[in-house]
Amino acid sequence: MKVSKLFEGVHYSGKAAGDRKTYYVFEGDSDYLVVAPNSAASFNLTVVDREVPEVVARAFKGKHVTASRLRKGSRRPDLFDIPFAPLNALYVMVGLGRAQKLKQREGKAMVFKIK
Repeated sequence: MKVSKLFEGVHYSGKAAGDRKTYYVFEGDSDYLVVAPNSAASFNLTVVDREVPEVVARAFKGKHVTASRLRKGSRRPDLFDIPFAPLNALYVMVGLGRAQKLKQREGKAMVFKIK
């Protein structure tokens, strides 16, 4: 991944509320970027593959999903093998309006409904 290419054509797509932070989703020409404020002067940036929304929607449309269930139930383990990749994928889905974070929990895990 080239950093210079990462920010080409980037525009704001939406946001997703996590437990402690709000995550901002940006759509670029080649990937999605999930940005979370870390402090007053910094932020965390995570890159999510462009294919993720379609893969998640195909496999889980209309279902309730956790990050763990997404990792285990996806037929594309290459997209979800990095720690927190499934959770960031779900934040992208919420930011794009293709999922909703529910108030219910499964243990400590957040639950999302895929539209």
